Amino acid sequence: MAISCTSSSVLILISIVFTSIAPSLASNKVTDTEIKQLCSKTNNLAVCYKLLKSDHRTANVDAKGLADISVDWASNKAHKIHSQLNSFAKTIRDSHLKNIYNSCSKNYEDAIHDLEVAKKNLKSSVYKNMPVQVKDTSEEIKSCENLFNGASSNDHAHIKKKNQDFEFLVGIVKIMVDNLKKK
Repeated sequence: MAISCTSSSVLILISIVFTSIAPSLASNKVTDTEIKQLCSKTNNLAVCYKLLKSDHRTANVDAKGLADISVDWASNKAHKIHSQLNSFAKTIRDSHLKNIYNSCSKNYEDAIHDLEVAKKNLKSSVYKNMPVQVKDTSEEIKSCENLFNGASSNDHAHIKKKNQDFEFLVGIVKIMVDNLKKK
């Protein structure tokens, strides 16, 4: 049996559906005020806010999207540092520093894995497991930092600074994950 609809009744139906869906979509979008409030929990609100706002995806995301962006930033930074550590380990003559670079490279490899697991949990909305991966990522950074704290060799690659930058990004991830758990 065929159902007959006029174009005006279809338009009315579409507008009813749109007006019932649109407010719920808009209410989930993270506002600038919320981003600033979340970034105020870091040790540098301005850098956190500027970093998140520099990503075009931030304009239309909810809390989960903001967490996704922060995991991406941390993961990209970890991959970059990991690659640099491997490169430095291949070219450095100082055997002690070479061992430190290799050990830190392994720490970053593990941190990358932890962030990948966190990303999978985020995609499947299993937020309760994410703090474990974030904590494990932080511990990997601290292990690398401890290697340099005991090193008498110069850190020509500035890994201490890179660790601090990465640690800042992981701190943002932690804040975004904590925010998800509240929702």
